[in-house]
Amino acid sequence: MLTSIDRLSDKLMCLGFVGEKQVKFNFKAIRVSCAGLLALAVVLVASSVSNAQDLTGVKCILNGKKSAKASASVDYQGGKVYFCCGNCVKAFKADMKLKDKAKYTTKANHQLVVTGQFTQKACPISGGAVDASKVAEVGGTKVAFCCGNCLGKVNSAEGLAAKADLVFSKAAFAKGFEKKKAEVNLESINCLLMKKRKVVESKSVDYKDGKVYFCCGRCVKKFSGSPAKFETLANHQLVASGQYHQIGCPISGGDVDEDQSVVVGGVTVKLCCDKCKAKVEGAASEEAKIELVFGKKRFDKAFSN
Repeated sequence: MLTSIDRLSDKLMCLGFVGEKQVKFNFKAIRVSCAGLLALAVVLVASSVSNAQDLTGVKCILNGKKSAKASASVDYQGGKVYFCCGNCVKAFKADMKLKDKAKYTTKANHQLVVTGQFTQKACPISGGAVDASKVAEVGGTKVAFCCGNCLGKVNSAEGLAAKADLVFSKAAFAKGFEKKKAEVNLESINCLLMKKRKVVESKSVDYKDGKVYFCCGRCVKKFSGSPAKFETLANHQLVASGQYHQIGCPISGGDVDEDQSVVVGGVTVKLCCDKCKAKVEGAASEEAKIELVFGKKRFDKAFSN
């Protein structure tokens, strides 16, 4: 029985476009390519599944009775917050526009810790180093404190909401938690100095709280001799490689609006308002946009590791 590929090959030969040997060779290649594409698709799907966020036991922060879904999420604080449905996603986005008056900030921060996207770095009350023996459970999450006074403050708070506010409110969260350091992704990263060449993992320089990667030893030496000269490009690479994440608007320093974003140097950057977005989009060139977003002062107030 003839396959669709066989029938197509007969038509091509009848029309005189190709010879019999060429058709057999070309369509054999097509069959091999199709099989290869199918195998690649299976690998990509498997990879996607393996890298998916584990949401077992995680509840929607707006409707605590329903489970959170990977398909209903919002980018937040360099991580993702998950919900049960699209309506909750819309409600959360609207709430975030209220900035300091937003009512779901504490719950969103709590979920970032529950899902393992953020880890504790210090006492959320004082900001000091924690004592591993001073621990309380808040919303199913174990939190350590620096001393008995801070621990007692949380333990004596009445109700889960009051305890959570002490630990996961905006100010407390900034003191006590940080984004879990992700593996560096160099797949699409080019050298700062030789922009058409891919970086090599072994050719790197410690920079800020991360690493900057290059294509060769000569570029490493050149950067090391004058790092300030390449600071903007190095800052950009820290974000592009996943070592740093955005925490605020690079123009104003304020909280970002999820609906106000622009791609700069291959990185999606969120702004606080349409005016800041227009300022970035109106820059004369891509280099000017990168300088506007990743220059020293704006990088320091808008990005963190």
